[in-house]
Amino acid sequence: MRQQCVNTAAAAISLALLAGCSSQPTTADLMRGQAEEAKAVAKVRDQLADNWESGKSLVAAGEKQIVSGENLVNDGESNIAKGQALIDKGNGQIKKGKARIASGKKQVSKGRQMVDESLESYRKSFPENVVTPPKK
Repeated sequence: MRQQCVNTAAAAISLALLAGCSSQPTTADLMRGQAEEAKAVAKVRDQLADNWESGKSLVAAGEKQIVSGENLVNDGESNIAKGQALIDKGNGQIKKGKARIASGKKQVSKGRQMVDESLESYRKSFPENVVTPPKK
C-alpha cells in the first residue's frame, strides 16, 4: 500500500514534468522529481508513524478499560452474592420474627385467659375478699 502510494505520486510528478515540457527533462527536473518523490515517501512514512502511535495509544487505553471493566464485573458479582445472602438472611429473620409474633400472641391470649379464670375462680372461692384486677 505504501509503495503503491509512492509509485503513484512519482508517476504523477513525472507526468506533470513531462507534460510541461516537450523536450527531455533536465538534470534539475530529475532532481526536483526525486525530491518530490522523497517528500511523498516521507509523508507516507510520517502518516504510518502517526497511525502506529495512535494505535499503540488505543491499545493501552483499551487494555486499561478491559481491566477496569473486569474489576467492575467482579465487584458487581460479589455485591450481588452479598446482596443475595442478605436477602436470604432477611427472609429467615422475617420468618423467625413472624413465628415469634404468632407464638407471643398465643401466649398473651392464654395468659389473659388464665388471669381472667384465676380472678373469677378466686372471687367465687373467696367472695368476702375484694380484689381489683390490674388494668390491662
